[in-house]
Amino acid sequence: MKLFDSIRIGALRAPNRIFMAPLTRGRAGRDGVPTEIMAEYYAQRATAGLIISEATGISRAGLGWPYAPGLWNERQVAGWRPVTEAVHRAGGRIFAQLWHMGRVVHSSFNEGKRPVSASATTAPGQARTYEGTVPHVQARELAVAEIPALLADYTAAATNAIAAGFDGVQLHAANGYLLDQFLRSSANHRTDAYGGSVTNRMRLLREVVEALTRVVPADRVAVRLSPNGVSQGVEDKAPHQLFHAVAEMLDGCNRPATDPCNRLAG
Repeated sequence: MKLFDSIRIGALRAPNRIFMAPLTRGRAGRDGVPTEIMAEYYAQRATAGLIISEATGISRAGLGWPYAPGLWNERQVAGWRPVTEAVHRAGGRIFAQLWHMGRVVHSSFNEGKRPVSASATTAPGQARTYEGTVPHVQARELAVAEIPALLADYTAAATNAIAAGFDGVQLHAANGYLLDQFLRSSANHRTDAYGGSVTNRMRLLREVVEALTRVVPADRVAVRLSPNGVSQGVEDKAPHQLFHAVAEMLDGCNRPATDPCNRLAG
């Protein structure tokens, strides 16, 4: 195998094995609508086997990065269409990375409301805001009753991504953001069905993946994980056990006959 050999990734055949990783650019408007320069930027990189877009917010409450794009309303969908069209005209393929930042969102992005996380914890360091860098605020624990609405946000963003012309979606479950906060023990102190055991801590990830694959074919859904080291203050006391279980669960989600997803449903 060589770097420039083609490879099949799910439903896609990439012409080479050079993939463009998601890189936060901060070139959208304050309303999360992509701008013209973004079409030029991504089209210039269309010779990559696959482009993963910059992290893109699934909701106003989940996006806390200045000038980052979103996928929660029609104006944002319309703003992304020239981007995906430019990539496709240049012969490329592009996935949208779906992002909820959890406790890393500063309250100034969401009308002063506290961010949500697996538990009432505070991200270390400083948050980037439109007013400059400021200390992070303490998140509140996401209530179980709020999870259906969160799943609906992910589903809507994935549906919008396909409507905007993306070839698939990558779920951002890494780097200390919301789903990683649920996965790893340092940020998840819950005692309910979403905390404690490895099975419980990966329950929300399973539910999100199941929700996404109801609106996007499973062979066009990817998941980003970051099993090594500390990410924005998030780490795990037994990462090998955790991420081995996550990998098995995700593998089973794409093979219904032996579906570990279903085994976690209780």
